[in-house]
Amino acid sequence: MNIKIGAIIKKLRAQNHITQETLAAAMGVTPQAVSRWEAEGGYPDLELLPALADFFKVSTDELLGYKLSEREQELADIKKEIERLDEVGSVEECLALARNAFARYPNDSEIRLNLGICLHNTWDETHDEGLLDEIESLYQSVVNECDDEDTRNNAIGSLIILYKDTHQSEKAKALLGRLTPMKYCRETTMAWGIGDGNTEFYIQDLINKLTDALGLALGDLAYNDDLPNDPSTWDYKIEMLRISNQLYHMIYGDDLLYHHSRLADNYWVISTYQMSLERTEDALDSLEQMCKHAVAYDLSYQNDRGKHFTSFLVDTQYYPEKSKDFHELTEHTYGHYSLARLQNSRYDPIRNDPRFASVEKALREYAK
Repeated sequence: MNIKIGAIIKKLRAQNHITQETLAAAMGVTPQAVSRWEAEGGYPDLELLPALADFFKVSTDELLGYKLSEREQELADIKKEIERLDEVGSVEECLALARNAFARYPNDSEIRLNLGICLHNTWDETHDEGLLDEIESLYQSVVNECDDEDTRNNAIGSLIILYKDTHQSEKAKALLGRLTPMKYCRETTMAWGIGDGNTEFYIQDLINKLTDALGLALGDLAYNDDLPNDPSTWDYKIEMLRISNQLYHMIYGDDLLYHHSRLADNYWVISTYQMSLERTEDALDSLEQMCKHAVAYDLSYQNDRGKHFTSFLVDTQYYPEKSKDFHELTEHTYGHYSLARLQNSRYDPIRNDPRFASVEKALREYAK
């Protein structure tokens, strides 16, 4: 049998940001001994295996490489269930799963980040001040120890939100320095060209991501905390959301693929303001548009994976598979959630209107 304990020790040490000297001191050996283990020039003494496993919080089987694949599969299953519960579970269910996952895999950065987020969501509901130190500690451990930049940046963003929510703006500002300015981010730099013949793809990738970021920012502008939510601002908010919709059409034309969901969201919010303003015909227009884009999204989700956008501005870009940078619904269709939105009592004044009934009927066909 080819024992790879040296490579596993090296991997675990790197993941936990532990030097050879620190590990050697903890095990009562010399740094040179640790170096020999990792270079496959020798193995730790048998009596050291339990101490090494305990030090890295893994089993001795994992240390010897017997169950790494099982461990990785279990982690993947846990993260998939976390994603499912994030869509359809309660705050309590998400927290219970996150607690259990953390107990099993306390050194996994994504698990720690998810527990922090679940606790943060719990705090949002309960405002239990006793949770704040634990949330901050979990976020900070990922910020300071995680090598994966996406996970680390997610933790930074989450910690900034925590500081915003708890009125610690100075701490939030200090953390911003840990993030890369947009001018020098990966996508912006690649769009300058790196000499591999893919510059057009990189530029269109930047256009694609900037368009979605700007479309979402326009929505955020309508919802931001500094803008009062009263009748004096509702027309202003409606216009911002309309501009967001126009932006998507300007870049993608009518072939929006997965961006149909953005327009469905915007039209739904527009309808809520129109109902508040008692513009029922306008609200029905918006709900019909919401329905059209929700259905188009569900059809695109089923049929368009791997297909490219047709607009000349983004025709090298395509409908991607789900990844760390791209998430979609896993449990229900967009029609399901759009139909649920219509159950709100704000729509009671138009519930018996034939146009409203037609929207419900169309959504019901795609609601799963």
